[in-house]
Amino acid sequence: MSKVYLSQPGVITAAGTSLKETFKSAMSQKTALKKIESFYNDKSFVLAKIYDDLESFSAKTDEKFHTRTNQILLSATTQILPQINRAITKFGRERVGVVIATTTSGVEENLSYFKTLAKTGIWDDKFSLDMNSLSNPAEFLHDFLRLSSACFSVSTACTSGAKALIDAARLIKSGLCDAVVCGGVDSLNTMTVLGFNSLEVLSDEVLNPFSKNRKGTNLGEGAAVFLLSKDEISDISLLGYATNTDAFHITKPSPEAKFQIKAIEDALKMANLKSVDYVNLHATATMANDKMEAKAVFSTLKNTPCSSSKPIIGHTLGAAGAIECALCYEMIEHGNGLLPHLYDGAYDESLAPLNLALKLTNTKPKTALSTSFAFGGDNAVVIIGKNDEI
Repeated sequence: MSKVYLSQPGVITAAGTSLKETFKSAMSQKTALKKIESFYNDKSFVLAKIYDDLESFSAKTDEKFHTRTNQILLSATTQILPQINRAITKFGRERVGVVIATTTSGVEENLSYFKTLAKTGIWDDKFSLDMNSLSNPAEFLHDFLRLSSACFSVSTACTSGAKALIDAARLIKSGLCDAVVCGGVDSLNTMTVLGFNSLEVLSDEVLNPFSKNRKGTNLGEGAAVFLLSKDEISDISLLGYATNTDAFHITKPSPEAKFQIKAIEDALKMANLKSVDYVNLHATATMANDKMEAKAVFSTLKNTPCSSSKPIIGHTLGAAGAIECALCYEMIEHGNGLLPHLYDGAYDESLAPLNLALKLTNTKPKTALSTSFAFGGDNAVVIIGKNDEI
């Protein structure tokens, strides 16, 4: 089966306005999570918010695309415009696709209209269904790049970002596209934060994955955008991937971890690997997810070094899988050690024993596996690696 190659991605998070900045923050364990007072009325939350200036829309940009989510997406995309433009020049606009993951789109911009509806039972004429649509970020990027090939969004909660890369690879392998601009984006918004708060899974401290003292997760925002191509545009390729859904429960994962184990095994099989050099963990720091993930990873990869970036950038939901693959890319291509796992050091002994990478080492991985485990028992696993060293 032909390989699919990855460009160096464009990235923006609360921890940095580029991949290098975000990676530097993660390697130095500098968290971007902060308590935001009175985020909603009198409610305060620990969140990872981007305070840096974002890219502005041009005067020609349709008003339906004027969302913070799309500004974040544009800020990541412009970082790799030269690579994208080269692909467009070579393959043509009808052969370069777009696959973007999100869970938020323009929800925040429409929030006041939902409040009006709740109070009066009447929709405000200014409400924009197009802005609220989960396809909005993908359509925006397709329009911005003036493409005429495949274009769609992925919105499967926390697996969305990883699935965008997987779907992009499938478009290329099927012959429908020669290259695909893909990744994930999400912005902090009131509805999502309050929704997670209602599930009682948000921590009032920086999240503490796999600790016996963990209290839950923290949300963040950001984007990662790749160019995937059939051409060897870099020496890193998408080696293997797998998705499945066990439909165990609408929010909590199955403690048996059977489908998560299968996803890891299937991705390894596709990559023709028995193991990898590093695992980027989903690591939401909720009681149920950490228990399931520890079992899944230990059952399949035993003592493989692993860690998570969520204590640095928060849980970026639809962007998480893409951003975490981007950090794996940087670790393989330019890094000088494994991403250290930030937590209090009090490992939960009731969990399967993971080999958490706690200190900086000179180990440079050739292969990395990233897990994404979402609501509804939806699972996605991606493996990337350096072509000439496997």
